[in-house]
Amino acid sequence: MNRIDRELSDALPQPKGPFTDAEALELLMAYRKDPSNVPCPMCGPGNIEVLAFIEPQIDPNGFASVTDPEGEYAAALYCHKCFRAVGILAGVGREEG
Repeated sequence: MNRIDRELSDALPQPKGPFTDAEALELLMAYRKDPSNVPCPMCGPGNIEVLAFIEPQIDPNGFASVTDPEGEYAAALYCHKCFRAVGILAGVGREEG
């Protein structure tokens, strides 16, 4: 294992499993209502962190570019209590107002 890979795996949380589809929808709706207050459906408020904002399109190799949370983007969410993660299409169809 190279040094960078080892440092990244120590620094980044490692998900323990997926959210269900119903939980992912709940997270999406909470994020669209207030991105600063997204409670985990299982663990409650104060546990979800946005790990990254990424382009919603993935290249043929399965990679997406990091982006700013403007326009169309996806958000990678992680719960620090149940150790689950999900990517949501956070910026698609957002109403300004």
